[in-house]
Amino acid sequence: MKTKYLLALTLAFFVMSTDAQSRWGLRTGLNFDMAGIGLNEALSATQSIFEGAATDDGYHLGFFGRQFIGDQFYIGASALYVKNSKFLSGTNDGVLMYESFDHNLVQLETSAGLRLLKFARAEAGVHYQHYLADNAFTSTFEPSSAGYNVGIGVDLWKLGIDLVYYNNFKNHTGDWNGIPLSYNRSQLLLSLSAKL
Repeated sequence: MKTKYLLALTLAFFVMSTDAQSRWGLRTGLNFDMAGIGLNEALSATQSIFEGAATDDGYHLGFFGRQFIGDQFYIGASALYVKNSKFLSGTNDGVLMYESFDHNLVQLETSAGLRLLKFARAEAGVHYQHYLADNAFTSTFEPSSAGYNVGIGVDLWKLGIDLVYYNNFKNHTGDWNGIPLSYNRSQLLLSLSAKL
């Protein structure tokens, strides 16, 4: 499945790069952990990000592409490298334990979108994540996952700003030093993109 997804994404980028109705370029930004927060809470938590009250837990960078079908509808795709840091603490038989889970992953996503007015966008789609390193995080949780994403964006000439919420189709369970864990891998990505 992973190979088919990567092949389809590569083909989509090739088609987009040769079509006048396409937009493609670079995308980078910050990641905000939303584990344990649903979509409704994530929308309300967005204000704290723009006010500077929420701190990021990593960054992402990669490529994006959009193939427009008419003036309003488009199909989008992104290939991102994502780096996150998670921190866990707990007690086991009275002993305090602390662990930093630093992990990096490749994230592939596709979406269908609608351009609102001339500069605003709304989109929804699916994504696939695969963790790259064998570390404390990947030995605790599954290395691959799939989920859904919804987002909004604004285009200003060749620059774009996107805020996308990601969540998984299922929660992931693991065991850390004998402590059972559950993790839903939800996050917000705040991105700045540049069309090439």
